[in-house]
Amino acid sequence: MQSIIKWGVIVGAVMTLFMLGSYIVVAGNQAENMGMAEMAGYVGMIAALAIILFAMHQQFNARADKQSLWQRIIFGMGIAFVAGVIFAICDVIYTFMINPDFMDAYFQYYLSTLPVQEGPEYERMVEDAMAQREMFAQPVMVFLVMAATVWVIGLVVSVLGGLGHYFWTKTRQNKQAV
Repeated sequence: MQSIIKWGVIVGAVMTLFMLGSYIVVAGNQAENMGMAEMAGYVGMIAALAIILFAMHQQFNARADKQSLWQRIIFGMGIAFVAGVIFAICDVIYTFMINPDFMDAYFQYYLSTLPVQEGPEYERMVEDAMAQREMFAQPVMVFLVMAATVWVIGLVVSVLGGLGHYFWTKTRQNKQAV
């Protein structure tokens, strides 16, 4: 458990640094930079969650023969859970306290990226966006969506990393036995 918390804090801190770095790119909430900042944020999230692979190796390398695939996956998901909570809290603090204009600027950016910019289809898309905007006006909802995003990506990394590490150690053990 202590190792999960340690690695979760590390991953959460790295993700938060990527998030803040991408927001700095959007200095002054400029719409033209939002897409680049959004992409940098997701790349940072995936890169930070890749640390789970290193943590898994550190945790299970010495006693890999005694650990199951599920223990590896649960270990990775534990790290992702802690990291997701940290990241979501930091995101809520940023978007509601540090930069309260961020949501309005992001909404304007989102509207500018709609494939049509006039007519009934555009109006329907704007209504849908307004409903989402109202939902994201609640800090709890922002927390849940951001944490869930990390958890889903963390699940994928944990399953793939767990499978890779499990079979890698089994192959290595078989070679040593021969």
